[in-house]
Amino acid sequence: MTIEDALALIDTALDPSCFKNLHQDIFRLSWQGKSYQEIAETCGYDTDYVRHVGYQLWQNLSQALAQKVTKRNLQVVFRRLEQQSRILSNDVKEIASLVLTPQYAKSNINAYPTKVELVSDQTIYPLLWSDSPNRLYPNHSQLFVGRQQEQQTLCQWLTRSGQDQTRPVQLISLLGMAGIGKTSLVQKVIHQVQDRFQRIIWCSLRNAPTFTETFANIVNTDEQATSQWPTSIDAQIEILMHYFLQHRCLLVLDNFETILQPGQMGGSYRLNHQAYGQLLRHMMDSPHQSCVLLTSREQPVGVNLRNQPTVQTLYLQGLSLSETYTLLNHQEVEATQTDAETLYAYYGGNPYALKVAATNVTSLFHCQVAEWIKQGNFVFGTIQQLLKQQLQRLAPTEQQIVNFIASETGSITLDQLHEALVLKDLVSTTDLLPALQSLQSRSLLCNQEDGFRLLPYLREYVCGYQTPVGANNRASTPAVLTSFQPATLTFSTALPLAHR
Repeated sequence: MTIEDALALIDTALDPSCFKNLHQDIFRLSWQGKSYQEIAETCGYDTDYVRHVGYQLWQNLSQALAQKVTKRNLQVVFRRLEQQSRILSNDVKEIASLVLTPQYAKSNINAYPTKVELVSDQTIYPLLWSDSPNRLYPNHSQLFVGRQQEQQTLCQWLTRSGQDQTRPVQLISLLGMAGIGKTSLVQKVIHQVQDRFQRIIWCSLRNAPTFTETFANIVNTDEQATSQWPTSIDAQIEILMHYFLQHRCLLVLDNFETILQPGQMGGSYRLNHQAYGQLLRHMMDSPHQSCVLLTSREQPVGVNLRNQPTVQTLYLQGLSLSETYTLLNHQEVEATQTDAETLYAYYGGNPYALKVAATNVTSLFHCQVAEWIKQGNFVFGTIQQLLKQQLQRLAPTEQQIVNFIASETGSITLDQLHEALVLKDLVSTTDLLPALQSLQSRSLLCNQEDGFRLLPYLREYVCGYQTPVGANNRASTPAVLTSFQPATLTFSTALPLAHR
């Protein structure tokens, strides 16, 4: 069979919209043994795009001809059809009648008329919507205490529909410092809203994967199928957005801060990870029926500037005093109400720090919290590591501010910061407010009516394990925590007017 005979058969087998100029060029040049790169150079297209359109063409032909068609076996398939028909090559209509069933005749599979429409409604990529159980998010089996209001808020955002004249929420940022319980809260909420989504996809970014690696995780592909997907970031995002438009999905991006640049003001993307920001912009700006929920220690740049009901942010604070007491009891340690108040004030209700402290009490002090409090060392082990990781992400200006606040015993006002840092040329005037804003977005500053403070255990770490500017005071001990009330703290990102 000649290539012209093969093209005539394809004209009979496929709808014209599925076999336009680029499809014909790909078929002709593939028949001649050309590579995708050579085809792209000849036709003036991107190689990834040509590979992707070619893959769709082979899928459509496989359905129409009722046998597997690939770039490499084109001539074999059509030669087999000719031999099976035992008729002259110009009787292509008779060949078509032998191989085309009513199910596949004149296939109406959507073509790729433009580069934007990269995915059809057919199962071109069946791995994304396989019939396997939805197992891409972790099971919630650990102890969970409190957070009733936060659960209600997240559930309301995730289940909001357009029926009540409000647009569905398309992007949610759940922010909070290390150990505050962001991941646990999302796992808890997912089990309450999972019936409202066709697909829930959980992607951990803990090891800072590239966007392409995360894309492979989302589409649930394997190593063998990876080569069939486009490597272009734009194409990958377009594929995801098409599915997010056609299906109601919840995409969770956990530990988002790992793909953000350390050593700078909060929110900038690391080199080679900017594609995540591109995806978020599409999720915020494009029409679709899905939602992406990210957990992070800092807000990615651009999200906090969106003042629209489809983009929401929740700052997660520590547990309440009653929740702290409940958590300690669940950890099977003997804690009085006074003991709970001490730990609550010191750790600001941070669940992870409280659990680590309870483990220490159990293993070394026979479950006696009061005995453990007497020894006065509240920052140890993995708590140190957690604080170290978070503080290492700070920009130099943020480090100056944290060190100065830690070196003082009381709350620090904006005027005091200006006098101590700006007037001494340690921090520029233009950097002061952005640095405070960044620290608050990282949930490291407590903004009280009388000024800014650090939580006591954070202050102890800064004073005891780093070298604060002008440090001449040791960190507060539990005996002098009576004036520190975490219940009145807020982590609002609203700051005073710029100091003139």
